[in-house]
Amino acid sequence: MLKYINFLELHSKVSVYSVSANQKCTGWPRKYKGKSCASTTNYHDSHKGACGCGPASGDNQFGWNAGSFVAAASQLYFDGGHKGWCGEHCGQCIKLTTTGGYVPGQGGPVAEGLSKTFMITNLCPNIYPNQDWCSQGSQFGGHNKYGYELHLDLENGRNQVRGMGWNNPETTWEVVNCNNEHGHDGRTPSYGMWGQCQCAHQGKRGLNETDNGSL
Repeated sequence: MLKYINFLELHSKVSVYSVSANQKCTGWPRKYKGKSCASTTNYHDSHKGACGCGPASGDNQFGWNAGSFVAAASQLYFDGGHKGWCGEHCGQCIKLTTTGGYVPGQGGPVAEGLSKTFMITNLCPNIYPNQDWCSQGSQFGGHNKYGYELHLDLENGRNQVRGMGWNNPETTWEVVNCNNEHGHDGRTPSYGMWGQCQCAHQGKRGLNETDNGSL
C-alpha cells in the first residue's frame, strides 16, 4: 500500500546539528520541564494518507482530514515495525504544547504554553527529503537530526496551522483521549471521525492511552 505514503516536502534544512538558545528543550533526546519534546513542520498534499482517512475507492482525503488538527508522525512512532500503511499509532491523539522555542532556520518564535491536539492520520517516512526530521531510530540514535524523539508534520490544508501563527514550533507532547479533546476544540477529530478511516478497522492499539514516556 505504499502508494498512500506521502513524500512530504520539508523545507530549509541545515547541514549540521548545533545547540541554540532558540531551542528550549535540552538533552538527548530533548526534554523541557521534565516533558518529552517534539519537533514540528507543516504540509498539505491532498492525499488520504497512510491511515486511510479518505474514501476507499481513491486517494482523496475526507474533508476533516484536510481541515482538522491531524498530523503525519515520524516513522518510528507511526509504527515500530516500520510499516508504511495502518501503523500502530494511527488514530492516536497527541497534545502538543509550545515551548516558545524553535529550530533555528526551520521556523520562528511562537508564544510558550499554547496547546493543540492532533490525531495521527499519516506517515512521515524516513526517506528523502525527510531524513533530518523523521529518522528517529536510525543514524541519529533514537532522535532526529535536531535531537527530538518525535516529529509531527502538521496538516495545513485549510491554513489551520499557519493561520494560528504556528511556524514549525518546538513543543512538548503527550498522548490524550481524542473525544475529550474534541469536546474542547472541534478541530481535533473524535474517535467517531477516526472510525471512517480504513485503518480504524484493523485492530490499531493505543487509541485510549493517556500515559506519555520516552519512545
